[in-house]
Amino acid sequence: MIKRIIDQALIFSIILAAHHIGNAQIEKSARELPGVGLERTEIRTIHSDIVGQDYEILISLPKSYSLQDTSYYPVIYLLDSYHSFSMVKGMTDVFARDLIMPEVIIVSIGYGIYGPEAQSDWIVGRTRDFTPVSSKFAEEWVEKSMEEIGLPKVEIQTGGAPLFLNFIRTELIPFVETNYRIDENRRTLSGYSFGGLFGLYVLFHDPTLFNKYFIGSPVIMYDKGITYEYEINYADTNPDLKAAIFMSSGEKEEAFAENVKKLTEILRSRNYEKLRLNTVIFEGEGHITCFPAAISRGLTELFALE
Repeated sequence: MIKRIIDQALIFSIILAAHHIGNAQIEKSARELPGVGLERTEIRTIHSDIVGQDYEILISLPKSYSLQDTSYYPVIYLLDSYHSFSMVKGMTDVFARDLIMPEVIIVSIGYGIYGPEAQSDWIVGRTRDFTPVSSKFAEEWVEKSMEEIGLPKVEIQTGGAPLFLNFIRTELIPFVETNYRIDENRRTLSGYSFGGLFGLYVLFHDPTLFNKYFIGSPVIMYDKGITYEYEINYADTNPDLKAAIFMSSGEKEEAFAENVKKLTEILRSRNYEKLRLNTVIFEGEGHITCFPAAISRGLTELFALE
């Protein structure tokens, strides 16, 4: 079961990387044509001394941001820029227009955007940054999968979540809140698959850093279910958990759904007074297809809780 769970989580990265490798032949001609940019989007580069990594940060500003200079906005810190940023930006723009949710600033964390090397860097980066402890099995699986789709052999590392969390806490958030009008009491963290695993790591190690969590199809059984150990350790020393959480998985990703249900039951059994938790298992959806449905539902429900 553990191998099947890790396989499904890592294939999320590999499939998208293979798609970009297949498009590499047309990249040169495409880049000679006029590019299409997303409106109200900025690209910033931040070097992390903690991780030793340059991060490309995509920032989407609300339509009203430039019209006045007094409002402070909720912020969504979004993992996996490649597959999530444009989708979430489009959703939040439409939802805000129709008053389903407030206008938000999106801060999406990535590793660079051009060519197969960038896709390789993305897989290497997310596998390192989103996993809480080292796993030789996961490292070998990713290295083998990258070789099979024609990416150059690279060294994969896992277990970087503690450093990545420290980067977000002490380098990224201060930078964002210094340069943009952010309501520091309205931070959301959004992660899917390994990103969901990282979201749970944050939840049980520094829960008040964010007040809302979107946790989609998390790899809860990574390293034999170490997330459950983190939950127990937190519960043993904390009488409450102040957070709004939307957690989900697809019906077809059975192992994920089983663990999402199990963790939901555990959290509800704690009777935390300030915890607001909603869990949805999406009928007919698998690990790759579930994200659009989950993030749409998650955004609307998390912000409806305000």
